[in-house]
Amino acid sequence: MSATVLPATTPASARPPEWLRRAAVTAAGMCAFFTMYVTQGLLPSLQSVFHASVAELSLTITVTTLAVAVAAPFSGVAADRYGRKRVLLFSLAGLGLSTLLAATATDLHSLLIWRAIEGLCIPGVFTATVAYIGEEWPASQAPAVTALYISGSVAGGFSGRFIAGMVTAHADWQMAFIVLGAINLLFLLLIARGLPASRRFTASTGGMGAVLAGFGLHLRNPKLLGTYAIGFGILFSQVCTFTYVSFHLASAPYNFDLKDLSLLFTVYLVGMIATPLAGKLAWTFGKRRVFVAAVALGSSGMLLTLTAPVWAVVLGLTLSSAGVFIAQSMATAQVPAFAQSARSSAVGLYVLCYYVGGSIGAFGPAWVWSHAGWAGCVALVLVAQLGIGAAAWRLWKPVAPTAAAR
Repeated sequence: MSATVLPATTPASARPPEWLRRAAVTAAGMCAFFTMYVTQGLLPSLQSVFHASVAELSLTITVTTLAVAVAAPFSGVAADRYGRKRVLLFSLAGLGLSTLLAATATDLHSLLIWRAIEGLCIPGVFTATVAYIGEEWPASQAPAVTALYISGSVAGGFSGRFIAGMVTAHADWQMAFIVLGAINLLFLLLIARGLPASRRFTASTGGMGAVLAGFGLHLRNPKLLGTYAIGFGILFSQVCTFTYVSFHLASAPYNFDLKDLSLLFTVYLVGMIATPLAGKLAWTFGKRRVFVAAVALGSSGMLLTLTAPVWAVVLGLTLSSAGVFIAQSMATAQVPAFAQSARSSAVGLYVLCYYVGGSIGAFGPAWVWSHAGWAGCVALVLVAQLGIGAAAWRLWKPVAPTAAAR
C-alpha cells in the first residue's frame, strides 16, 4: 500500500487560535452523541403517539446504533483515504440534515428510516476527529485534547436528550428534531472555521484489497478481538440501563413525566468529571486495574437502583454512568495500543462492535423487561459487567519484558 503526504497548505499565521481549535474539537464530540440516543427519554411519550409496543419503540435507538455499527469501519477507511476534515464536515452536514428531515416523519416506520440515516452519518464524526487530534496536536497535548472531545461527547449525550425532552414537553417531538438539527448545523459552521486543514495527514491510496487486509490483520489479533467484545458489553450495559429505566420510572410508583425523565439524564454529566479523572488514574494504576474498578463501581450503582427511593435510583444511575465512561475511555485507549497498523480502521471495527452492543442493548432486553421488569434488566446488565471485567483482567495483562528488551 502506497501513501501520499498532503502538503501543509495553511501558514501558521493563518491558523485559528488554539482556544477555537479546542472549542471545535469539543463541538465535534457533542455532535457525535447529540442525536444518537435522543429518543430514550421520549419513549413513553412516543408510545402514546404511535401506539406501538416497547420493543417496536426501542427500534428508534436500535436502528441508529446498528447503522453506526455498519458504517463505522468504512468511515475509518474514508478518513484514511480522503482526509480527516473532509470526512468530518461531510458527516456533520448529513447528520444535521437527516435530523431536520426526521421531523417530517408521519409514522414510526418513516421515523426509523431517518434515524437509520442519522446513524450512518455519525461514525465519520468520531473516527475523523480522533484521528485528526492524534495527527495535528503534539503527543504531549493530544491526551488533553482527546479528553476535551470525550467531555464534549458526554455533554452532547446529555444535552440532546435534555433539549429533546424539554422541547417535546412544550411543543411536540417534531419540533425537538428541528431544534436539534439546527444546532448540529450551527456546530458544523464552528467546526469548519475552528479546525484548520490537516498538515500531517498521510492519504492511503491502497484499494479495497488493502482495506480488507487491514481488517484481517485486526481480526487475527486476540487482544483487539477481546477489546472489541469488551466494547460490545460496555454499550450493551449503558443502553439497556437508560432505555428501560425510562419505562421503570414512568410507571407507578414514580410516575415520572417527560420533564422528569429529561432531567434524569443530568447524571450523564458525571462523565465530564470521570473521564479526565480516568486518564490520571490509568497513569498511576494502569488501564487494566482502573477498568475493573470502573466495572465494580457501575455494578454497585445498578444494584442501588433496585431500592425504592428516587434519590437512590438517581445515585445508582450516576455511579453506573461514571463506571461506563471510565471503562469506555480505558477500552478506547487500548485499541490503538494493540493495533499494529491501520489504526483508524482498527478504531472503526471497535466502534462497530461497540454499537452492535448498543443496538442489542436497546431491543434485546425487551423480552426480559416484559417478563421480569426492571430487576430482570439489572440482572442482565450485571452479567454483562461481570463478563467484560473478567475479559479485561485476562486479556489486558501486561506483557513481561524479554531478556533482550531488558
